[in-house]
Amino acid sequence: MALIPQKGAPALQQPVPSQKGGQAPPPQAIPSKPTVSGFRVSGRRKRSSEEIAKKLAELSFLEMSLDGENLQVLNVESRDIQKNPYLFSIVTFGSSSVEVTYTCMPTMSPKKRRIDVLRHFLNLLTITDDCYEVDIHELYQLLEAAVANMTEYVSADFDRLFSVYDNLKTEFTTQQKKNKELLEANSTLSKENYDLKSKNDELVLKLQKLETYSDSVLALKVQEWLSEHKGEINISEFSKVYGVPETRVEQMLNKLVTEGYIETKG
Repeated sequence: MALIPQKGAPALQQPVPSQKGGQAPPPQAIPSKPTVSGFRVSGRRKRSSEEIAKKLAELSFLEMSLDGENLQVLNVESRDIQKNPYLFSIVTFGSSSVEVTYTCMPTMSPKKRRIDVLRHFLNLLTITDDCYEVDIHELYQLLEAAVANMTEYVSADFDRLFSVYDNLKTEFTTQQKKNKELLEANSTLSKENYDLKSKNDELVLKLQKLETYSDSVLALKVQEWLSEHKGEINISEFSKVYGVPETRVEQMLNKLVTEGYIETKG
């Protein structure tokens, strides 16, 4: 297997000009080159590189090659559009140390990327535990630095999330206060509406009483009608003019006749 260059991912080729019309097609976006970083841990090979490779063969996504006595383990996580490795890590098991080299995309957090690579590295060490031994003190230092970076990374996210939470909490409290004020205002309006409805009902009753003629007034109206219409009355017409039910008009006529105020003809 050819080794992956450790100076960054390969660059893309320039687009070929179009043969139609003599104009080149719009240039394709070329992704930014990833940065390269790494770390080294002292160690001791207890078995041969071939035996280490057999141990790691159970991880099918790994690619391995021998460089002399050193075993190089490649983990390609993503490739560019030309299928060249773009995001990857290389773990080299040497006779006296393990060297880890990895790439980090410009859009990634370098601290988080280092933590992800360290997890992969620890997984390989677990699998090869009986074949390779690393300096435990250096490994602890590496882990301590990674935890410190992770804490800083998480703290930054926590500060940002807490700021958002604090703003939302303030807004929620404000909305709660407004909602309480609206409920109180609605309760006041409901009471005022009930009072207005009661007053309106009272006014309607008063108006109905005012619009209804008393017996004495109705008797006077009937007599005036008879005087104006030569002693004749059309009950339906009278009822419509004065808004009085026909039955009441008939009752009033009978009363006036009975009491001798008017007389019926023939």
